Amino acid sequence: MIDRADLEPRDPKAATTFAVTLCVVAGGLSAVITALTPQDLVPGMQAPVIATSLAVMLAGVLLVVVKEQLKVWLWLPVPLLGIGAVVLADLATHDASAAGQVVLCAPVLFAASQLRALAAWVVTSCAVAADAAIVLTLSPLEQALPDLATVGVLLAITTWLLVRASERTARLTDKLREQAAIDPLTGLVTRRVLDDAARSVLTSNDGDGGTSLILLDVDRFKQINDTWGHPAGDAALTHLAEVLRACSRPDTVLSRLGGDEMAMLLPGCPYDVALRRAQELVEAVRTRPMSLPHGEQITLSISVGVAHAPVHADNLQGLYSTADLSLYDAKRNGRGRVGGAPDTVDGSPARA
Repeated sequence: MIDRADLEPRDPKAATTFAVTLCVVAGGLSAVITALTPQDLVPGMQAPVIATSLAVMLAGVLLVVVKEQLKVWLWLPVPLLGIGAVVLADLATHDASAAGQVVLCAPVLFAASQLRALAAWVVTSCAVAADAAIVLTLSPLEQALPDLATVGVLLAITTWLLVRASERTARLTDKLREQAAIDPLTGLVTRRVLDDAARSVLTSNDGDGGTSLILLDVDRFKQINDTWGHPAGDAALTHLAEVLRACSRPDTVLSRLGGDEMAMLLPGCPYDVALRRAQELVEAVRTRPMSLPHGEQITLSISVGVAHAPVHADNLQGLYSTADLSLYDAKRNGRGRVGGAPDTVDGSPARA
């Protein structure tokens, strides 16, 4: 069974630009030339050629104006319609020359560069079949077969090279996107991913207990680096990330914000539950010392701040501000603890 994704372009925006330009220019040019030079056509073919040319232009316009969910059904028909237009034009003008056949490269180039492999090869196969219809109809067999072989091989090589290059680029892009989303040291997601997740749950507003944000950092982290070296500091962050994972639910988003500061986003978690989990996290870090390569163990300590939406804020910025002030309260009151929620955030009273 063909997956819907196999018919969609890799980059819809770029594919739309390419397709619209190709359809409007090629269809418009064909319609104008056909209208101005009817003597070059087989009698009775002027109207069908012009109608097909206008249909090609319309297909390009539809890619822009139709709703997004309908576009998937237009991507494959667009190059196929272009192939049909080429066949009709060549047959109408009795043109089996190289110039007439090479126009088939246009829909193939579009499909191979913009669509996925399956759709690209479908278009290429149709283009080769179309060229066979043209040359076998208009040329002697001894001339048609070499022309067909040459054009078919050219189209197949073009498709193979472009599809291979596009797939390689897609893999590289996916790898870069993954690297941008994951912190390489701890394996936690980056701030960007956390922010996107937070905005998503904050706007859903499904009344399931709200959303809690926990901010934490390692107490006296600089002292760890100064005493045991930066490799020990890196090991401390990795160790802390492992503790966070062990103490988290599957739906919790864990992030390294930068330096030794980390965050936990807890969708559907009431404020009192988040406070309890934050306290459990402080105890878990305290009772799980980190082992250095030479066997010495370091007991880590973290300070934690907690904020809740909608109790303390309605938006992401307010949620961060409240959690940060709560974290500061934990630091100010001796570290190794959970801070209390401030009464105000940016001058606005908290709601609870």
